Amino acid sequence: MNTKAGCVEFDHVSKRYRLGMTGTLRGSFANLFTRRRTADAEARVLWALRDASFQLQPGESLGLVGPNGAGKTTTLKLLSHITKPTSGRIALHGRVSSLIELGAGFHPELTGRENIFLNGAILGLKRREIEKKLDAIVAFSDLEKFIDTPVKRYSSGLYVRLGFAVAAHVEPDVLLVDEVLAVGDSSFRHRCIKHMTGLRQNGTTVIFVSHNMHLVRSMCDTAVLLIGGQIRFVGSTADVISAYEQWLTEAPSVDAEQMTRSSTQGQLLLKTAKVSQLGVTKARDPFDSHQPLRLDVQYHAVQPLQVGRIDVRIIREDSVLCSTADSSQAVDAAFHHLEGEGIIVLTYAPTQLTSGTYNAVVQITDISDSVVIASVQSAPFRVHAEGAGQNRGIYVPQVTWEKSV
Repeated sequence: MNTKAGCVEFDHVSKRYRLGMTGTLRGSFANLFTRRRTADAEARVLWALRDASFQLQPGESLGLVGPNGAGKTTTLKLLSHITKPTSGRIALHGRVSSLIELGAGFHPELTGRENIFLNGAILGLKRREIEKKLDAIVAFSDLEKFIDTPVKRYSSGLYVRLGFAVAAHVEPDVLLVDEVLAVGDSSFRHRCIKHMTGLRQNGTTVIFVSHNMHLVRSMCDTAVLLIGGQIRFVGSTADVISAYEQWLTEAPSVDAEQMTRSSTQGQLLLKTAKVSQLGVTKARDPFDSHQPLRLDVQYHAVQPLQVGRIDVRIIREDSVLCSTADSSQAVDAAFHHLEGEGIIVLTYAPTQLTSGTYNAVVQITDISDSVVIASVQSAPFRVHAEGAGQNRGIYVPQVTWEKSV
């Protein structure tokens, strides 16, 4: 067994709950007077998780995806020791920080500053450590004006800000994150993502739960698909998301409705982003920079959906952003309403890229244009421009040469 800080072992874990009043004094008393108590007890059993296993090494990141009720939050609660498994073995090594129910340990009558010390102590920090991190926590939360105000006067968004700031500055070996980025403004979410990325780069193991596939894709190396409390698929993040999206298109509509009842996350699936050029039939052949380039994005809207913006970025293999196009440039308002199956087509006429290898990244935001609710990336494609290489800039401008005397 690896006991190095940051290692996580989740070995054949199951969690069973009993529904209704079974297990309470009133329920136990009532069962004394019924002959069907055994059958009733079996009917009230719910397996939130069944025989689930995975392992993580320090610095790895794992995404848990699946519909509501799949067992994702149960998994995090088991890992954070909020509840105990019915069977199986769980081992986390090192300091653990849970971003599950932020602010749950706050005392409403205490100020933000006082709650930082209280919450920090709950998370295992000594007072001297909290004092050392206090300025960074307050600055990260951006609550300087309200830090000496009782938190009972905070909005839910301010609660999340303070809770995340405290939990993220624990410098954990293992970080558990459950949909906490669904609350708060876009700038704070970006700050949180950047901070978690920094923790990952410094060796923190991350287990991340979200219905936002764009976040899962950007945050996680591998993923697990949970459905009905059981692991259905384990693999690379891209493969697991593809399997999940395939399941969504084939699942009964009632399941899709249940999953998306309270959120736009999961309502829109981007299946493929295919780059093509007229006359180029072989996948290995490069596209001509002087000819038009076509991008086909196949989508599936689980139900009619209003969206904010469709953003398409061309990124070179060395991570250089080469171009950005978005649907705000389009005259047709139909791009703000997506329904059923369809294809969004974008044409670059001409391509105008320097010789090199590229990817097209497509993102679609919600109606507020603040949250990415769906994303997809094309396969790498090559472009050739006569007499132009990567050392010649990013794009090949279409110019006219003249000489006058």
